[in-house]
Amino acid sequence: MQALGIHAVVNIIIYIVFVGISFQVVKNVDVSKFMKPGHIFESQVLLLLFAIGLGYIVGSFFIAFIDTSMQLSNLF
Repeated sequence: MQALGIHAVVNIIIYIVFVGISFQVVKNVDVSKFMKPGHIFESQVLLLLFAIGLGYIVGSFFIAFIDTSMQLSNLF
């Protein structure tokens, strides 16, 4: 049961780290070209949501990779 708790904490940390990394990358994208002039708040929210989505996708990949590599020990 404790292993499930540790796994959950590790997953949360991975998601937070990758959302932070993706936000640092995404904030350099100029979305004002795609938005109407004067809609600064909406463009910032769009960047935030895009960073959360990208961080979730990358984090899910790494979590699945870690889980799969841990299951390889059952092969031998």
